[in-house]
Amino acid sequence: MSYSAGRAVFDILENCTRREELDLPGGDFTAKFCRAYKITFGVADAIAILLGIIILLLGGTEVGALFLFLGIPLLFFLPTIFSYKCLVNKTLMREEYLVLFFKVRKEVLWNDIKYKKVKIDGGNDYIKFYDANKKRLLSFDNYTVGFTRIVKMAKRGSILNYKK
Repeated sequence: MSYSAGRAVFDILENCTRREELDLPGGDFTAKFCRAYKITFGVADAIAILLGIIILLLGGTEVGALFLFLGIPLLFFLPTIFSYKCLVNKTLMREEYLVLFFKVRKEVLWNDIKYKKVKIDGGNDYIKFYDANKKRLLSFDNYTVGFTRIVKMAKRGSILNYKK
């Protein structure tokens, strides 16, 4: 895949995320990965595993094993991607997701967030939140539905920029 084709896929995913953000309710909302991101991730995993099996059956052991070594760990990451959600309101952010089949729940109050690191340059945008000890609490990227609203909420608050 050339750079321009890869960039086009990322642009499509980002546009799908922005389109889903338009449907978010005012006030409290749930941040999550966009549907197109989940579908792309699942299809890429299925293709990697299927290609690995087919190539192994045809005798290409190294290449087939490579596809399987990429696809099988990704298969264990799918429950996390499909189950991720984060309730965001004016007082807290509550993150829930599955790691394999174990539920992980994390709650962070906006008052506990002391530092933020924001990168918005049209590429892989992100925001990271840290506590008073500069321990990372939460992070979001531009493939998260609700990313722009989270960034706006962080800018309105009295959260300092993270500096090493």
